[in-house]
Amino acid sequence: MLIDIDTEVAERAAWLRANYRLRTPDALQISAALTTGCQAFLTNDKELRRVTETRILIVDELL
Repeated sequence: MLIDIDTEVAERAAWLRANYRLRTPDALQISAALTTGCQAFLTNDKELRRVTETRILIVDELL
């Protein structure tokens, strides 16, 4: 699914970036996931576990 980075996504990304010290691409992706109602975020970056707004699933741990 592709979504536009609108004001809502950008503002939430800025909040995530500031509060969790995320890199901008990570903050935008998680923000987009949250905005569209995703139940989990799939990644291999264990550092993203500090985000508490959604479930962070680590690919290597699922195998």
